Amino acid sequence: MSTGVLEVNIIEGRSLKNGNFFGENDAYVEVYMDKKYKQRTITIKNSNIPVWNEQLTFNIHKKDSTIHFDVYDADLIGRDTIGKCTVNLKQVFNTGTFDEWIKLPAHLGLSSRGEIHVKMNFTPS
Repeated sequence: MSTGVLEVNIIEGRSLKNGNFFGENDAYVEVYMDKKYKQRTITIKNSNIPVWNEQLTFNIHKKDSTIHFDVYDADLIGRDTIGKCTVNLKQVFNTGTFDEWIKLPAHLGLSSRGEIHVKMNFTPS
């Protein structure tokens, strides 16, 4: 695999499934390749169509091949999982860019828990 810098832009979410009995999600996204080093967006309160427009930067090492996006609903005590997805970085390494809506699959991938819009730019070192 490649080494370099990966800029990850978490743009927005849409159709996020509501885990609350009342109100809407207080959504944020955790992004990581290694669970020991996670970055996250700010929390957007009361929205199932949050707009984050946040850029996160990761140093890419040879072993990095997949990036994880975990979307959560912040609660007063703890958090609820809205959905999780991964992207194979091979396409990003080959083309240098990525701009897609990523589905958050539900149980066995039979339905969706919403989508997040992600842009990535890779600069090899």
